[in-house]
Amino acid sequence: MDIIQGKNFKFNNTCVTIGKFDGIHIGHRRILDKVIEISKTNGYKSTVFTFDFDYFKNEGDKRLSTKEEKISLLKECGIDLLIDYPFDEETKNKSPETFAYKILKCKLGARALVVGDNFRFGKGAVGDTETLKELGVKYGFDVYIIPMVNYYGDVVSSSRIRDELKAGHIAEAYKMLNKDN
Repeated sequence: MDIIQGKNFKFNNTCVTIGKFDGIHIGHRRILDKVIEISKTNGYKSTVFTFDFDYFKNEGDKRLSTKEEKISLLKECGIDLLIDYPFDEETKNKSPETFAYKILKCKLGARALVVGDNFRFGKGAVGDTETLKELGVKYGFDVYIIPMVNYYGDVVSSSRIRDELKAGHIAEAYKMLNKDN
């Protein structure tokens, strides 16, 4: 897996997913599996676009995985490319349209994008999956929306797993992180 840190890159023909991917839980794995499937079928580079890990240092011990663990888990999943992008003022203030054009189209050469159905993006998180579909049509990339994974009636998320760990429910947390479920 190639790892790019910063803004200095340009690719073509990628299948991209975007997120923090803390812990790589079973919901994340469903998204990553779809990215890899699309990439293999179409000859794209499977790509995870995440924001500079250090920006989220205020989350400290609340993380489920270190940067090194996340990299290892993504390699294990079979991802070709990890973009660790700075979450600076410029990035924070990009509109959904600007992000789609400048990052997805121009820098990543995205041909496909895979996100969860709760995906939000752009300044103030004003963009959603419908916005993304419209921008995909405009900028030439397909958008695949993956439904959230439920586990015993509740949505699997990194926040839920952290809550289960805090409550001492180690087995429940492990099951949501276990790729073999």
